Amino acid sequence: MNNTITKEQWEQIIKAVDLHSMKLHQHDDRVYSGKNLKNHQTRHYIYDNYDHHDSPGLDFVIHEGSDSGRLTVYNGSEMAYAPVSFEKGLEVAKNFFNMHGSEIAEEIVCDYVMDGNPKISLWNQEDCNL
Repeated sequence: MNNTITKEQWEQIIKAVDLHSMKLHQHDDRVYSGKNLKNHQTRHYIYDNYDHHDSPGLDFVIHEGSDSGRLTVYNGSEMAYAPVSFEKGLEVAKNFFNMHGSEIAEEIVCDYVMDGNPKISLWNQEDCNL
């Protein structure tokens, strides 16, 4: 699974979630996004601020000075992350607040977990050979 994306691709994902939220007339505080810094890495994230159980989450972790980083999807029912391609991540983003987006995220994470893959640490993804 190639889950390496560029900063520009992450921006496309953010825009897709924002557009989807506007189309559905979501409250301004519904989208929870931001970034954290740790050990010369930046974690960018986007989640449902209302913490609905079936809402997906997307995380993009990039090393300082790099042009690309790793994209993961989160599923609340599995309480786990899985690597996700840009194309699938964008599809989740375009359907972030509906059942289709939730089902895509859940299927990706469940398949990843059921295949016996190692639990992903967002800050140390190189150990997972993604």
